[in-house]
Amino acid sequence: MSAESERPGEPGGFLGPVEPGEGTWTQFRRNADQPPRLLSLRQKSLVVGLLLALALALTVRHALDRSAAAGPAPSELALPFPSQATRFEYGGPLPSWQDSFALSLTVHNTSAGPVDVLAVSQGYRGLSVAVAGWLPQTVPPGQTVSLRVGLRVTDCSAAPADAGMPFLDVTLRNTRAIETQSEILGDSYARDLSAALHATCDSPDNRTPTTSPTAPDKPVR
Repeated sequence: MSAESERPGEPGGFLGPVEPGEGTWTQFRRNADQPPRLLSLRQKSLVVGLLLALALALTVRHALDRSAAAGPAPSELALPFPSQATRFEYGGPLPSWQDSFALSLTVHNTSAGPVDVLAVSQGYRGLSVAVAGWLPQTVPPGQTVSLRVGLRVTDCSAAPADAGMPFLDVTLRNTRAIETQSEILGDSYARDLSAALHATCDSPDNRTPTTSPTAPDKPVR
């Protein structure tokens, strides 16, 4: 008997492979040689971009947290007033040149920010003050600057015969305020200035004579 079965009702016929009937289905099977694709190229690029953005955000946040924990920078701290941040020192007399007297004035800045010296003056009406170089001059944080201050006698009658406690008015500025303060430079400065005033004004020709009051006018008849 042949291995192929005859189809009933058909002489000499054979029974072929059974095909699925109507209403039935077969599961589609992928080729076993091709692995399944999880993400497309576009999806992979999107995921990589998101991961990079997340890493950048975490890095920035970490840097901000460390900066906040470290505290504000010195420049952001509230600086003291200029009068509290500076110290003045008389450095002795200098060659007078065309001035009646010249001195070295050293400015010490003890704060964490710069201080500008805007002006130097004094209260005697018969003396004028000039600073060599230029103003303002900046004193860096924690450093010193030496200024040459020249004084010239403009009127001996208005200048003091003896400078008992002379002072200089110095105008200072920093990021907090502008202040003018009077600086008393000590006994050495007083002695040197008094000696210079005597040398300049002891001559009778250099002092303006005091005028006696005039007699009142007689009434006109």
